Amino acid sequence: MVLKATEPFAYAVSKGERKMFHATVATESQFFQGKVFDISLKEKFIPKKVIAISDYVGCNGYLEVYNALSVSDVNADQKMEVSKSLIANANATPKISHLYLQAPGTFVNGMYEVHKKTVRNQFIYYEIKDNTGKIEVRMYGRLTQINCEEGNKLKLICFELALSENKWQLRSVIHSFIKVIKARKSKIPPLSPDSYMKTSLEYL
Repeated sequence: MVLKATEPFAYAVSKGERKMFHATVATESQFFQGKVFDISLKEKFIPKKVIAISDYVGCNGYLEVYNALSVSDVNADQKMEVSKSLIANANATPKISHLYLQAPGTFVNGMYEVHKKTVRNQFIYYEIKDNTGKIEVRMYGRLTQINCEEGNKLKLICFELALSENKWQLRSVIHSFIKVIKARKSKIPPLSPDSYMKTSLEYL
């Protein structure tokens, strides 16, 4: 069953660029992160749709699908029950303290709030935090063109955990994908010192 899929995006290769999208799929007992390299398959990767994947390559914890013929529809009568707990686990963001326990080279997905942004040479660095710690995210190439500011949230897909000069980082790689969730701005304007507010007594 398809749980979710990103929109297709372009990534650089030696002879120009190609397109792909990320997807999360599940059996009744396990979920998998996938990379789909034929974007014509996007019409099959619709949330809650049940599909059959007959040919894929396992690489760095991902199922990689290259051929449109690898994915087919199943009988419309075929139902599939995926538990709410499995779906929640597939959508969960790992705590930053948990990332410190993983091996370098692990790939990470998750959504985190940006607390600091630094531009240095051809890289953009974001400091992300949660209630367990903080870690640096390093963006390179096409991802530096995406506007993200402090206070926004970053949805990270396929970022590599690395250790640089005894400091943990999440680094963008060729197939990394991000989505920026802008911070909501308050619709209530700040009060000026001269503003007049009615008190509850004035309504009595």
